[in-house]
Order: sequence, then C-alpha cells, then structure tokens
Amino acid sequence: MKRAIPRLVKSLSILFLVLLAMCIGGYIAIDLRPSLGAQGADVLRKVVGDQSVAWLEGAVFQAQDKVHQWEYSLGMRPAAPWNAAPSNIPSPSDSLTPAIPTAASIAPSTTPEITTPEPTVEPSPTLTSTPIRWPPASIPAVGTLPGEGQWAPYFTDSYGHQVAYRTFVQPDPTRAYTVAAIVAVDLTQTRLHYMLGFTEPTSGVTVPRTGIIPGEDKKPGILLAVFNGGFQTVHGAYGVMVDGKTLLPMRNGFGTLAIFQDGRVQIGAWGTDFTSYDGIAALRQNGPMIIEDGTINPQTGKDLPEYWGYTLHGEVATWRSAVGLSADGKTLYYAVGSSMTIFALAEALKATGVDAAIQLDINYYWTLFCAVRFENNIPTSLPLLAEMKDNVNRYLHASARDYFYLTTAAG
Repeated sequence: MKRAIPRLVKSLSILFLVLLAMCIGGYIAIDLRPSLGAQGADVLRKVVGDQSVAWLEGAVFQAQDKVHQWEYSLGMRPAAPWNAAPSNIPSPSDSLTPAIPTAASIAPSTTPEITTPEPTVEPSPTLTSTPIRWPPASIPAVGTLPGEGQWAPYFTDSYGHQVAYRTFVQPDPTRAYTVAAIVAVDLTQTRLHYMLGFTEPTSGVTVPRTGIIPGEDKKPGILLAVFNGGFQTVHGAYGVMVDGKTLLPMRNGFGTLAIFQDGRVQIGAWGTDFTSYDGIAALRQNGPMIIEDGTINPQTGKDLPEYWGYTLHGEVATWRSAVGLSADGKTLYYAVGSSMTIFALAEALKATGVDAAIQLDINYYWTLFCAVRFENNIPTSLPLLAEMKDNVNRYLHASARDYFYLTTAAG
C-alpha cells in the first residue's frame, strides 16, 4: 500500500505535466497559427471526446484571458481595430469605384472603404436609391476608444450604393480590452446566401455539396463578402435545410436563420416564430436565440449540452461571432471579437438595436468576415480585422465548413 501511493502521486504528476504541456502548446498554437489549434482540437475530439476537448479549450482560453488582464493591468490598452487593419485594404489610388457618401455624420475612417469594380452589364432598373434609414444610427460609446459606435463606410456595391458600414464597441465593462467589430449590411441592396461545406454540417442525407460559391455569383460586380457559418454537427446537431432538403431536422425553440426564396431574411425561434418550410430556400440553426424581441435571452447563460453541445460555455472569453437582424428585416448585422463572453457578444449586438440574433461559430480560426475584391477577375478576401490572417481565402475555394456570402441584389 505504501508503494502504491508514490506510484499514484507519480502518475498524477505525469498527467498534470501532460495536461500543462497541452495547455501551453494549445495556447501557442492558437496564438501563432489558429488553423493548427483548430485542426488539433478536431483530432483530439476523435480521441478523447468533445467534453474533454471543451475543458481543455476552456483552460487555454481562460489562460489567454488572464494574460490579457495582466497586460491591461500593466498599462497596455486596446486600439481601435481600423488602425490595425491589414495593409492590403485598397487605397484611394486603386482603380476601384469611388464611394458615394450617404451621410455627413459618418466619422472619417483611418482605413479606406472597400468598393467593387463596375460590372459589364447595365445597372438594374429595379434598384432604388439609398433609403433614409441608412446608415444605422450611431451607438453610444461606453469605452474610451475614439470612434467607438460611429459607423464608417465599409464597402459599396457595383452601382455605387453604400451597402455596408462598420463600427466597433467595447461591450464588456469587466474586460476593457474586449473590442467587438460590427458590420451592418443593407439587405434592400444585397442578398444573403447560405453555402454547405463539403463536410459540415455532416448528415446522412445526400445532397450536392461542393463547398464552392456558384460561378454565377462568384463574379466581379456580384460577390461582395463572405462570413463564417455555425457549429459542427457534433456540437448540437442543429437543424439545416437547403433547397427543400432537410439535412438535419429542425429543433423546436432554437434560434434559426431563414433565407426565403424571394431574398428576405428572418431570424427567430423555430416552432414559434415560424414552423413551415414554405417559401424558404435555406435554414440554419445554431443554439438558442441570444437576442429575442430586442432583449438578451437569459437562457444563453445556461451551460447545458442540449443547448450548446460540448462547446465552450457562455462565461469563457474567446473569439465569438453572431448574426442579427433589425426589426424591419432590412439590416443584417454581423458581430465578432476576441476575449468575448456570449453575454458581451449579445450586448454588442443589442447596442445596435437588433430585434433578433443568434450566435454563429466561435474560437479564433473559425470566426471570419471578409469583403471580397476582384483584380483581373480573380477574387481576394480582405479580412475585417487584422487578427483574421490564417487562410482568409477559404470561402473562395472548396470549403469543408458551411458559410454565408453576400451578393448584389441582382446576384
């Protein structure tokens, strides 16, 4: 018995060191090469299971958060994200369609907006001028960064309409270093599309799934932007329907993004806000609503596998993304940021006045929003944030994971 105790202590010590090494290795991998951390997590899930990987990821992200707190306590301060934007954002000298200002109240941006080349076809006569509601109203600043809550031009469509603005907010008073970037998209001038990945969401239903944007949409003057989809099937098995084919059954009470055949977009709870597939081109669920009727949904704070699968619970600070919709259904909002709890993410979107919102994917590598620029008919992804730097063109090729993309209204 006396000999067994030292052996047990030795075994526990080895296990502790292994776990410590995995945490340190995960921290380094996620920070230096996000894709390695994401791929490593997927491999580990197959070996040790989702719950164990979620625990390990939580430990890594909590360590990162502690480092950020320590850096902040030493005097390091967050910077406005547009000041740190990637250098490949086009400059005013680039031969792109000049932006057309639509509101004198828009604060000047240190990063020029992104525009799209003129198409070879004549403009559609059905397109209307920029509506009065556009751009969105400024958001009251709660942090210290200059320009917080002020909408700056982001990208235009090929007709010169300012179809997207962006801003940033500091939504978490307990983490002053947390900055959420928000994109607002005019759905009266654009169209949202959902694309299956060639692997995810996994399903036993056979449907065409190349993971590639159709050729008719992947053209200059048509394709405007791309952004990430939701969780893998293993993390909740949330409902998915595309072109009348149900890959995964819809789950009552869960947040659902619906794209109608006529281009309309709706976000709501399946079973209450809508129950029928009639007139719908695509449906994607991804956990509970985080904002419902303009109010943050308290059930998002419940750390239950039947809500979120074995993913990180709401109190863990990590990269998170979400999509929201205005009450009139005319403005789509995308929010993303690092060191973000789900509550801070919801607060960021609530500040815009959205009526409904759901969380999309989380973690460093899987959160990505890019405007798309064409040169010599070849598309390139321009990330919203400088930190989005690993495989940013993934949605311009065959993607294993699902995603959304935006086109002009004619696309």
